[in-house]
Amino acid sequence: MKNGMMECSVCHSKLVSPNTKAVSRAYDRHKSKISSKQRALNILLVVGDCILVGLQPILVFMSKVDGSFKFSPISVNFLTEVAKVLFAIVMLLFQARHQKLGEKPLLSISTFLQAARSNVLLAVPALLYAVNNYLKFIMQLYFNPATVKMLSNLKVLVIAVL
Repeated sequence: MKNGMMECSVCHSKLVSPNTKAVSRAYDRHKSKISSKQRALNILLVVGDCILVGLQPILVFMSKVDGSFKFSPISVNFLTEVAKVLFAIVMLLFQARHQKLGEKPLLSISTFLQAARSNVLLAVPALLYAVNNYLKFIMQLYFNPATVKMLSNLKVLVIAVL
């Protein structure tokens, strides 16, 4: 590096060397202020989610009796989505209770309608997600858990190709 210029080792073109202090300050400005307790909770949630997602095919396979389910997969998916909505409502109420002065009220009808209008397109991926969950149950009628997990992970490849 000479006179603030760097040379590319491949094409030998001259590049202006970035100031490392400026880059460091830019990252420091956007550094989030998360406590160690919150960071530990985040790690615990991610690890727990990974474990549960990994165990799902095995647990569903273990719930089969004589090669079929003794329950309706559609009702399981529906009740799962209802539980998610209830969880979201409880979290909204919890967050509204701890709202600071001057913030826009979370529980007002106008705020709710504005949020509903701005998020109406999210219904499409939500519906596709529910269909995907139902198909996972159906796949587990015909395949073993390892095959189901492998096939469900193919969605990452499909998304990459798209």
